[in-house]
Amino acid sequence: MSDTLRSTRVAIIGGGIMGVAAQYQLAEAGWTDTILFEKAELTSGSTWHAAGQITHAVGSRVMGWINKTSIETYKKVEQETGQSIGWHEVGGFRIATTDDEVDWMKSIMGVGKLLDLPMELVGPEAVAKGNPFYKVDDVKAAIQTFEDGHIDPSSVTMALATATRARGAKIERHNQVLGASRKGDMWLLRGEKGDVLAEHVVIAAGSYANQVGQWFGLTIPSVSCLHHYLVTDTVPEFLDRPELPVMRDNAFGGYIRQEQKSGLIGIYEGHVCPTVWEMPQGAPWSAENELFEADYDSIGDFLMVALDKMPILADLGIKRVVRGAITHTPDGGMLVGPSGAPNVWLSCGSSIGLAWGGGAGKVLADWMVHGETEINTRSFDPRRYGNFADGVFILERTKDEFMRRHDTPCPGKQFHSLRPLNRHALYDRLAAKGAVFGEIAGWERPRYFGEVGEVEQIGWGHQNWHENAIREAKATREAASVIDLCAFAQFEIAGKDAGALLNRLSANKIPARDGRMSLNHLLTEQGRFETEITIWRIAEDHFFTGSPVARSNPDFDWIKSHIRGGEDVQMVNRSHDWGMLGLSGPASRKIMAELTDVDLSNSNFPWLSGKEIPIAGANCYMLRVSFVGELGWELHAPLDQIGAIYDALFEAGEKYGLVDLGNYAFNGLRMEKAYLASGELTTDIGPFDVGLERFVVTENRDFVGRAALMERDPAWELLYAELHTDNIDIHGGEPVLLDGKPVGLTTSGGYGYSIGKSLGWLFVRKGTPHDGLKVQILNREIATTVHPDALFDPQNLHPRSET
Repeated sequence: MSDTLRSTRVAIIGGGIMGVAAQYQLAEAGWTDTILFEKAELTSGSTWHAAGQITHAVGSRVMGWINKTSIETYKKVEQETGQSIGWHEVGGFRIATTDDEVDWMKSIMGVGKLLDLPMELVGPEAVAKGNPFYKVDDVKAAIQTFEDGHIDPSSVTMALATATRARGAKIERHNQVLGASRKGDMWLLRGEKGDVLAEHVVIAAGSYANQVGQWFGLTIPSVSCLHHYLVTDTVPEFLDRPELPVMRDNAFGGYIRQEQKSGLIGIYEGHVCPTVWEMPQGAPWSAENELFEADYDSIGDFLMVALDKMPILADLGIKRVVRGAITHTPDGGMLVGPSGAPNVWLSCGSSIGLAWGGGAGKVLADWMVHGETEINTRSFDPRRYGNFADGVFILERTKDEFMRRHDTPCPGKQFHSLRPLNRHALYDRLAAKGAVFGEIAGWERPRYFGEVGEVEQIGWGHQNWHENAIREAKATREAASVIDLCAFAQFEIAGKDAGALLNRLSANKIPARDGRMSLNHLLTEQGRFETEITIWRIAEDHFFTGSPVARSNPDFDWIKSHIRGGEDVQMVNRSHDWGMLGLSGPASRKIMAELTDVDLSNSNFPWLSGKEIPIAGANCYMLRVSFVGELGWELHAPLDQIGAIYDALFEAGEKYGLVDLGNYAFNGLRMEKAYLASGELTTDIGPFDVGLERFVVTENRDFVGRAALMERDPAWELLYAELHTDNIDIHGGEPVLLDGKPVGLTTSGGYGYSIGKSLGWLFVRKGTPHDGLKVQILNREIATTVHPDALFDPQNLHPRSET
């Protein structure tokens, strides 16, 4: 190999807005030894043809933060470089024409409150005043925003590139990366103009991400979908007036704005998703500034609605049609963060590149440089997809997402393509008993039990299944229930060094005796939550762990990545071939006694312990723990044996009143017990922020993140609260107010079905008075009462019950 082989800290593949913004943010964070490789010109993939809208009116705090950060970044770069970014701060309207859409607009107001984004909930009169050319006959409400608008894609990308080069980073145009291989701890990239060694690689390759990912052994869940926008002839009414706001309206699945003195109409077809360059082949390397022929048959009906909404455009000619490829993912979220391959990062899969680019770059740079991000990033984590995400799933679910992107995102909304994806042993049994399913990481889990074939009603308030959940919850408290938790991350970790590995990763001590269990939090180097797991010690050199199924791949990778050279540790991921049933309730011991001769008393089988026991002919890991706060056990076994265990439980439990439990009631019971879940254990906080000091043991031991955890004085605290309302619950992400001003946000909540109270977790600034707090839901301020302890069984007597 030549002595002139170049090396760099970070190689970035792709010169669109996602790659250039990532390089800029890395330079801002102090990493300037970077090279960005672009096979053609900057923006020549999808960025150049983007319509460039950026809005503040979005449905979640994290996406509001991303868009806000993008706007702030772009404005900063314009000021710094003196190069115009083509920013038009014209504001916008997001239109509601149905009751569900009105509720959505009200929920968006909470995002604005949390992030201090200027916006108002207005009626049709304000819409007509802001855009006198827009028909408001069917408008029920709208969100009006003031400090957002649209941007010129090429101008802002070039300004970012100028600022990045000024910091010492390199951008190499017309230098295609041809392949990659591992060389020691580095990546060797083969390029048209020579090879480069890189410590880190960022794949920001847009429509080329699939084939680039293959070099690193990755399947990247991103599909190129074709999107139309049309530019009309000059609109005479635009000539002598200020520029109009951007109009967004689900009635035609798109947007209308002013483009100089013409109209611009963007359409997302709701009945078809045209795709191109399907994986694994992906986009041809020769493609550059590629556009596709317009398909008026696919957009015709939607276009007619758009023209009816803004009649001044209806009789004009169309002078330009832009139909280009834009990447989408199966759940609509971008892919930003670690890929799963060593030191390979993703910044791709972005369907709204200009709005997301600056914020995504900030997330990626913080993650790479500091090991943590300013905001919870789990919804972007590329590893969120499990093994179910094969090529068929990625393509078909992404088409589904594209067609639904202008549906109203009511709570409970689900995709329907490829369902059920994972049809495990219990699915048919549960469906025959009236299970109404929700999909969790590719698995079906009952949300509640109703009539066979029942379709779930969705919306923000209490729905028709509320009474079903009450019955399930009360039966659990009074007798017993079984819940299908086969969607669960389960690992077996063995070897003489397995205990040492888990101990140095865990803030809490791991079990010191065979058969015992513990709750453990794995932290980042910065003392923030990486994940929460339960650890059962089977033997001195054999452990079994459990965690939410969505964390299966990230948790497995995290633990495995900390195995040191020469250590004797073997890991097996049981998440896809093992299942789990949760049996809970005061009759649980009586039911289990029908199935085993093992002594189930507290003295022989205490709370937070486990045994390996044959049940119904199956070799079962039986753990005495319950997430609903009752006497109970988790029953873990191979999936092909779960059906036999389930049948045996109901055969034995019928006389004791055993029922099936759905996820809605399960969550409500969890809230009654004031148990934390993933919404409270996010990547931007640590154990001391949420009152988990008792699970942090520092004496005479070290663990990952210990030093940072002990040095930081938490600025937040988590409060357990009762919401004084009888028709709506906390979903998570709503503002917490004191005297009308935001002091925090909700993390999760739900109705306590057995005690008849709406409950939630409030994350507020430390020192905030607990009296007088309100939660803003659907633009209403709802009073709360903060409780110091769980409202059900605060002394935790039920799980330890002897009877």
